[in-house]
Amino acid sequence: MNAICITLAFVLAQASARAEGIESDSARPAWVEMSKDKLPLHTDVIKSMPYATAEDARAQALEEAAVRALNFAAESAPKLKEVWQVPSWLVADQMLRAPIHVEEVDWDFGATLAPMHVAYVYLDLSPEKRELLLGKWREELMRRRVHQIGGGLGFVLVCLVTMVTYLRLDDATRGYYSRWLATGATATVAGSAAALYTWIV
Repeated sequence: MNAICITLAFVLAQASARAEGIESDSARPAWVEMSKDKLPLHTDVIKSMPYATAEDARAQALEEAAVRALNFAAESAPKLKEVWQVPSWLVADQMLRAPIHVEEVDWDFGATLAPMHVAYVYLDLSPEKRELLLGKWREELMRRRVHQIGGGLGFVLVCLVTMVTYLRLDDATRGYYSRWLATGATATVAGSAAALYTWIV
């Protein structure tokens, strides 16, 4: 009975790992053990630091892989690194040659050994993937420009409305409250400019 329970638990653990897109450490893929010079062309393997949980190791490996993908894309567009970051989800969805492999290792903390997790990402760095990254960057750049144009037009509209309102109120009050109206108009324009800067940046 105990053997059946252990076997059932192992099968459930394997199914859970596959459902998360993570290979278990019982079936270590060959690419994990390959040295850099033995890997196929246009590929790379990213290894995480040891973490207490498999999910943390997986997340850190994806972050490192995203940095590697950004450097790869920047070979064709150097300015890319200054204005964009490759999202981890994009790496996980479209740039993997194989499922992420996570394995449990015994980590030496001096007096004791504790189980930790290390994740491996098999990254696809083919020319097609570079074009994919550059395309995503162009889409992001276009969205930013649309936001900037829309924000600029909105700021101009606020300035015009403020000016018209100021002139009408100043005329209606025969100039008695010009200083206060000018202060209010200035505050309105300054607040709009600050909001625009925050929204764009």
